[in-house]
Amino acid sequence: MTSDLQKEMEDRTAYDMMTELKNMFKKQASQELYETYKLLQTCKMEEGQSVSSHVLKMKSYIDRFEKLGTTLPPNLAVNTVLASLPKSYHQFVMNYNMQGWEKSLAEVHLMLKTAEQNIPSKVSNPGVLMIREGKVKKNKPKTWGKGKGKSIAKKKIPPPPKKENPAKDAECFHCGKVGHWRRNCPSYLSELRKGKAGQTSKSGNEKK
Repeated sequence: MTSDLQKEMEDRTAYDMMTELKNMFKKQASQELYETYKLLQTCKMEEGQSVSSHVLKMKSYIDRFEKLGTTLPPNLAVNTVLASLPKSYHQFVMNYNMQGWEKSLAEVHLMLKTAEQNIPSKVSNPGVLMIREGKVKKNKPKTWGKGKGKSIAKKKIPPPPKKENPAKDAECFHCGKVGHWRRNCPSYLSELRKGKAGQTSKSGNEKK
């Protein structure tokens, strides 16, 4: 307590002093508890940041809870830290939950420091990163033509070679045999000629 507060409390009993102090600082402690909880929930680790410094920062918030009279359960404290890790630690968090471990925050801190060594660091050169991610587009070669304007060289694609006998592997829709189409089918042409001959004979008889 400050000297002024001590002078104010010197004539009171211990019970009255504690009651007065609780009433005086209750509102302040409640506000500090809220701010600490807010900081703990919004604290997120960025990619490339030291995991040790991040865990120590979150541990300071958890220790502040205890000083304010609120103790976080160990599992809740650990899960809060794991939820604040970036995507690069997704495999670590998934393995931790699948194994059903119940480690202390200090043990998780050591495990995260070991896992950090196996996580590749971000590439500092953005050009190299774009090449690795396949974002760089190759420029097409351009040719400058004579006279007005410019022209882009276009490579002509030759047409596919024609088959000597396209109907070699074709199946006739009329007789079902392979090697010709219906328009060249002897059976179809024979039936077609017979049909035309029949129609001619019938029309001649009608005229007579």
